[in-house]
Amino acid sequence: MGAELGRIILREKKTWALSKAALVLLLLLLGLIFINPAESNDIMLDRIVALIDKEVITWSDLYKAMEFELKDKVRDMSNKERLAFLKKYEKEFLEKLIEMKLQLMYAEAAHISISDREIDAAIEDIMRKFSLTKDQLKESLKKEGFLFDEYRKRMGEQLLLQKVGNVIVAEKAIVTDEEIARRANSSKSSTGQIKYKLRLILIAKKADKEEDLQSRNKAEDIYDKLMKGADFREMASKYSDDSSASSGGDLGFVGADEMVRELLTIVEKMNEGSISQLFVSPNGYNIVQLLEKRSIDTDDKLAAEVRAKLIEEKSRQAHRDWVKSLKEKRFIKIIL
Repeated sequence: MGAELGRIILREKKTWALSKAALVLLLLLLGLIFINPAESNDIMLDRIVALIDKEVITWSDLYKAMEFELKDKVRDMSNKERLAFLKKYEKEFLEKLIEMKLQLMYAEAAHISISDREIDAAIEDIMRKFSLTKDQLKESLKKEGFLFDEYRKRMGEQLLLQKVGNVIVAEKAIVTDEEIARRANSSKSSTGQIKYKLRLILIAKKADKEEDLQSRNKAEDIYDKLMKGADFREMASKYSDDSSASSGGDLGFVGADEMVRELLTIVEKMNEGSISQLFVSPNGYNIVQLLEKRSIDTDDKLAAEVRAKLIEEKSRQAHRDWVKSLKEKRFIKIIL
């Protein structure tokens, strides 16, 4: 986890520095979100927007999350325009905060925790990988208005969410030889062809024209962030509406006969490691990353591919089912 988060910290030549884009993404991944008082003249009383048993999510929790993640969109807006714009995203962001809170509550009840040593190790891994001292990291955070202690707290929460998710998924994502054989037999017609290892970000189309315009704008904003150096895997986990979001958008190796025409047309022209332009398919607005091309020409390779694919599918479904069960077991009241 620390290595994944650390990738977005950039080092230039012999001097240390966190680029603004890299720091923003790092803080976004950690959920380290604040509203800078200097950027807002509005004084609004805080209030509860959701109850989960006795736990609360406040209006400030919600709007801090939205304002930070949509910062590029709202930067030049007046306070009134910004609040009106953010209001459109309240339900989407509140749902994410509720799901995160539920998982943390489960961890506490199950006595699953992250030690200080694990948090320190993750942070030290980041600093070591990018030749940063603790003081240098603190200073970079401070320049953007963020506190190291809050950064450390959010790092701990993300590590805890990962640990809990792994425990839940490990119990469900078991693949048998029989399952592999059945899937492999149905896929043998595609052996010998070129297969593409892909990651996908999908923003689903909406029936309502105004909502669909918001979806397209969201996809364009994600594409802009990717072009500025954002990590594709993390962006997919955060924003994609596809079922692969829980695995960072990873689709595994996909054959031509498994792709919709719009996707195949794009992928065939891509180089390994590249990111496509935003394109439209029947499912919505898409961005793909081509990780690898290879020919699947042996039964052993096919079986290994099928095993990995089945584990991914079962892991995603197990996580979705688990979060759904958490919601069913708690009293949740939304007060928007």
